[in-house]
Amino acid sequence: MKNIFVLCLFLLVSGLQAQQDRADITGAAATATRGIGSRRLPPDSVNWQLGGDISINFSNVTLSDNWTGGGESSVSFGSASNLFANYKKDKMIWENYAFLTYGIIQTGKDETSKFVKNSDQISFGSRYGYQMTNNWYYTAAMLGRTQFAKGKNKDDIKTSDFLAPAIMFVSLGLDYKPSNNFSVSFAPAMGKATFVRSKNQIVRASAGMPEIEGTDPKKYENSHYEFGCGMVLKLGGEYFNKRVTYSTQLELFSTYEFNNVDVLWDFQSRIALTSFISAGLRINLIYFESQQIRNSEGDMVPAGVQVRNNFEIGFFYAF
Repeated sequence: MKNIFVLCLFLLVSGLQAQQDRADITGAAATATRGIGSRRLPPDSVNWQLGGDISINFSNVTLSDNWTGGGESSVSFGSASNLFANYKKDKMIWENYAFLTYGIIQTGKDETSKFVKNSDQISFGSRYGYQMTNNWYYTAAMLGRTQFAKGKNKDDIKTSDFLAPAIMFVSLGLDYKPSNNFSVSFAPAMGKATFVRSKNQIVRASAGMPEIEGTDPKKYENSHYEFGCGMVLKLGGEYFNKRVTYSTQLELFSTYEFNNVDVLWDFQSRIALTSFISAGLRINLIYFESQQIRNSEGDMVPAGVQVRNNFEIGFFYAF
């Protein structure tokens, strides 16, 4: 439970630190020429836009031993945070974002019951662009994805951990960006690096690491590099005075052999019920041909298309 509260505090502090609107920044910049003590802010600080949101939800169900309707007691906790810091001046844009989520659940109330995670994701990205024409930009970008904590399958076998795997994409290409709510990135040069910070061979196999030749039992590499091309599509929208919002991002990558395509798709939607209560839906889809899963016979087989969806109602704060 200690880890839960530490994570919650981390997300909350991160959100509060990012809480500045354009008027605040403009006011700070106006005083920069006079200085406040020894601190001076750069005049172009007005070109930064910072913000994000944080959501926290909690659920507790307790059933007495003689509850004839059946079922199990449960406790669950979840938190998610979206953060962004974007800079624009003249023909240059620099966009940065981070999405953090973590959730756990415990079912039953006997001594064998324990908390297991049901949500865990760290996604971040940074994109630099220089305007070529009206809606086109030369771009360089970096995208990354990993998780906070170890994960186990239904047989209680460890299959993942922090930075196990960690996936990074670095690309050069062109962006078509007609508005702040829509963009398509074309990357004819994209590199993909996968790292596994674990000596556990099942964790490495689950992450899709190549086998080390001549090893018996099988052993797997702890890093793998690929080069190819890719595309990133981003779409978002706000309706009813920002009470209904959605955003989606699709990432595609393939080597120049074009024998398979890696797919990452994230979708988020939120409806504000009150000033601080909202309902949210998140969908994550992953397809990496190399990633594997342990079947009922104990063999490692291709994981196929992986889908996770989460619907929640809880505390929400945007800044």
